[in-house]
Amino acid sequence: MSNEKLKKELHALIDNTEDEELLNMVKEDIIAYQTESKKEFDDLSDLSPEDRKELEEQAEEPPLKDTVSFEEYKKEMKEWLSKL
Repeated sequence: MSNEKLKKELHALIDNTEDEELLNMVKEDIIAYQTESKKEFDDLSDLSPEDRKELEEQAEEPPLKDTVSFEEYKKEMKEWLSKL
């Protein structure tokens, strides 16, 4: 997709959005990206091979890997509170 076509699609999406929160998020993201792109890019080359491997493994983990159900949470909280 060309830059021009992409820009037109983004403009159309923005023009058809009334959600102020969404518009503010888009604005903040664009400003943050433009600010970061002017800085020297840190490509994590200062990481050791072990740290880089660990980071890559964590990035590939399922997003809900370390979550528990609400019922499990309540049970664990009840057990924890009973020890106080």
